[in-house]
Amino acid sequence: MKAVLQEILDRVPEVMGAAVVGLDGIPVEKVAAKPSFNIDLASAEWIGLVKRAAASLRAMAASSGPEEISVTSRSGLAILRSIGGDYYLCVVAGPECLLGRARYEVRRAGLQLEQTLG
Repeated sequence: MKAVLQEILDRVPEVMGAAVVGLDGIPVEKVAAKPSFNIDLASAEWIGLVKRAAASLRAMAASSGPEEISVTSRSGLAILRSIGGDYYLCVVAGPECLLGRARYEVRRAGLQLEQTLG
């Protein structure tokens, strides 16, 4: 798992960190580009958004939770992608990151992680 996460950082230099995180907010595996970036805190904060989205979808009688959530702001980008069960791939990038490139790499890594967890 760690190798797949590190590959995201290697392929998209603007990525600050990546983690496989459960709905409880606790990362199963994680990597950070710099020791000063707290991927634990970032992934725990962003997984809250997934939980709220899942609750909204259940209220609308949707059959499953969110597949992917992307949030962009002036300070950067966060992408959360379902990788099976109650686990999500959380990737946080800086504001210079190209959204399309990051989403492609997250999707690619997500498919690899699904196979690992499956």
